[in-house]
Amino acid sequence: MKKAALFCLMIFATCLSYCQENKQDTPMSKQEKEYLDFLYNYMPLSDKLDYDTNFFLTQVRYALKARETFSWGRTLPEDVFKHFVLVYRVNNENLDTARVYMFNQLKDRIKNMNMNDAALEVNHWCHEHVNYKGSDGRTSSPLATLKTSWGRCGEESTFTVTALRSVGIPARQCYTPRWAHTDDNHAWVEVWIDGKWFYLGACEPEAKLNVAWFTAPAKRAMMVHTTVFGKYNGTEEKNFIADKYSKINLLQNYAPTKKVKATVVNAKGKPVKGAKVEFGLYNYAEYYPIVTGISDENGEVEVSTGFGDLVVWASKDEMIAQKVAKQEDKQISLTLQKIKQVPADKVFTLTPPKSLPIETLDEESIAKNNIRLAYEDSLRNDYQTVFPDQEEIDKFFGMLSDYDKDFVTDVMTRSWGNFEVIETVLLKYNKTDKQEAASKVLSVVYDKDLRDVDSTTLCNHIDMLSKADLLSPYIYNPRIALEKITPWRSFIRDYFSNMQSFTSGKEVAEWIEKNIVVNTADNYYNVPISPKGVLAAKQSDKQSKEILFVAVCRTFSIEARYEWATGKAQYRNSANDMWQYAFQEKKSKQVNDCVLIVDNDSANGMKPEYYSHFTIQKLQNGRFQTLDYEYDPKFEKFPDTLQLSQGKYRIVAGSRNSDGKVFVKEKYFDLKAKQTAKQTITMPKAEEDIQAYGKIDLESINKATSKAVVFAVIDGKEPSRHLLVDIEKSLQDFNLQDVEFIFLKKDSTVSIPQLPKKTSFINANVQATVDKIVKATNLSFENNYPLVILVRQSDKEIIYLSQGYKISAQEELLKNIKKIK
Repeated sequence: MKKAALFCLMIFATCLSYCQENKQDTPMSKQEKEYLDFLYNYMPLSDKLDYDTNFFLTQVRYALKARETFSWGRTLPEDVFKHFVLVYRVNNENLDTARVYMFNQLKDRIKNMNMNDAALEVNHWCHEHVNYKGSDGRTSSPLATLKTSWGRCGEESTFTVTALRSVGIPARQCYTPRWAHTDDNHAWVEVWIDGKWFYLGACEPEAKLNVAWFTAPAKRAMMVHTTVFGKYNGTEEKNFIADKYSKINLLQNYAPTKKVKATVVNAKGKPVKGAKVEFGLYNYAEYYPIVTGISDENGEVEVSTGFGDLVVWASKDEMIAQKVAKQEDKQISLTLQKIKQVPADKVFTLTPPKSLPIETLDEESIAKNNIRLAYEDSLRNDYQTVFPDQEEIDKFFGMLSDYDKDFVTDVMTRSWGNFEVIETVLLKYNKTDKQEAASKVLSVVYDKDLRDVDSTTLCNHIDMLSKADLLSPYIYNPRIALEKITPWRSFIRDYFSNMQSFTSGKEVAEWIEKNIVVNTADNYYNVPISPKGVLAAKQSDKQSKEILFVAVCRTFSIEARYEWATGKAQYRNSANDMWQYAFQEKKSKQVNDCVLIVDNDSANGMKPEYYSHFTIQKLQNGRFQTLDYEYDPKFEKFPDTLQLSQGKYRIVAGSRNSDGKVFVKEKYFDLKAKQTAKQTITMPKAEEDIQAYGKIDLESINKATSKAVVFAVIDGKEPSRHLLVDIEKSLQDFNLQDVEFIFLKKDSTVSIPQLPKKTSFINANVQATVDKIVKATNLSFENNYPLVILVRQSDKEIIYLSQGYKISAQEELLKNIKKIK
């Protein structure tokens, strides 16, 4: 544990020097004031309300220090420096002083390098400290990611961009908001080197720039974009321009593109100005809008995108239209109309862009880089050894008294690099009247909270809870939506101490409606504003208003919650014990008095999963919005029952082929007030038979005794990790099949989860094995791991073949395994 303590001391020392170096009374230079004004003129509302001037002044001073320290800093064009070095925010992360820490860590390491080599070296430093692991949608701050030692791609790219900017290298985070050929999305980094933008995989260093595992899938992308802080005059195509920011389209850096023009007309065929037009990409059983525009006086919106199918949606004044833009379409027309009757079911196919060849590095460069990656993995793994193991947790538990041992083991294990904070809290309340409160609070917060919350915040919530509050998690839980937990209980109590007290959710809602102004434009990164920030400024975005409501209610011991399905706050009405929405729009009928029973069609032969196979969507504000059950899980079993409000709904279900093509079924229905209805999930049939790719002769496969063998060559990169995690998700299904799994590891950096019973790892020559698979299948393979084949043992025929990044590959494997007689 000494290393973790040392690490925390390093962070503390950095922050202390920041505080001493940048006191408010330190005079600002003219240039510092100019840059500080730039930040304040364009920063989102959340930053303006939740961080002080001293924080932003530090960001300015360290950006200037980096420009003065490194040779490339003095060559940067002013607009590139301002938008991609000076700016402190990358996306929707919580902010911290990582720029200060990273500058001090990296300055000596790269000071004699050129800009290109420095960018590569920074990414190696990032890889020494952070690796990939999936997590929830809140983006941790860079220092929290550093402390934990891993993060999802959005956190890795935020971390890496922050590190690059800290040493004066212009950088931006790039997103494909959704993939076209598989579910999920991805984020990476672009760096500006001597006048040109290059890409790299965040915390995934390669031997050179413009090389990454996602190169192949990026060539099939339908959109790659980034958000640019401030008014930006770069040459890139802009998808959206606002007063304080813009979204720019970077797809042409990665994939072939075309222009698609959508024309919106009324029933008489006349152009409609001001219609909202969304270009939706099928992903996670919904049409995710990769670009949204407003039609001009000619009724037109034009976008650059890839050569795949899109579902285009237009709306204005309760009039709507939907149409599929196929791969070959460059222009489509949408006719707005009202939905008067329930539309008929629709079945159609959506096709992604085709795969394209990629260039790869020579084997010598790859091998040399892999040696370095293995060393960096060892550094990171060495740091992780300071996290408490079971023996250390047992020893710590011996210092406690009445806590449950399983509970202590659980929260300590899930806290990772933040374990000392959790230890501090557990010890503080040991043998006190607040021990139960501490246990309950730590039990209900999310994993990410345990990894980055501070003890002051936890203690604030625990200390404010009464015995009666502990009867309901809708009171004692400090987690509301996906905001960073802040010490709001004491602030709210003090804020209202001389004003009023609340006894019902209705009273809280009335006060907020009267006193808080909703600002829908200025919080453009969609980072929730803390309850303290909202109350201090008396303004808020919509979600932060809902969060404030729940926080105030819980502070005054009123049961309240953030309902994920609709993104709205509710309180429990003591009169009828029903959940009631806090804020009602004038025309809204948001009363959950309808019951929808959702069942599974037995003909599916499977249990469909929400967000993987189907979603339920409600028509609201001119579009079908997906009911969000990601953090309020449903459909663990069928039938399941939902409490919904009246309105127009649809079910979108999709089956995806191995080539990425999706077969979609839309089913529409109405729910009337106080109605109980039933809907059955019927999956569309994918038109894909068993395909023979060629016969294989491998000793390990020949020795297998099952009817089917899954053979996979894996490495330590994100696509291989996704494959392993996806297989783990379907563990029970695979254990019921007559199938064996054989894995060949390309390198030693692979982290292995729980896998099916019949699983083995072999030692073999990777290149020779890959060559045999390539020869048997005529595959064009460019180190795009994982390489996966499914072999029918009766004739050694390869009946499934996959390479590279693919979400839910286990479903395709199961589907093909079940077809084997």
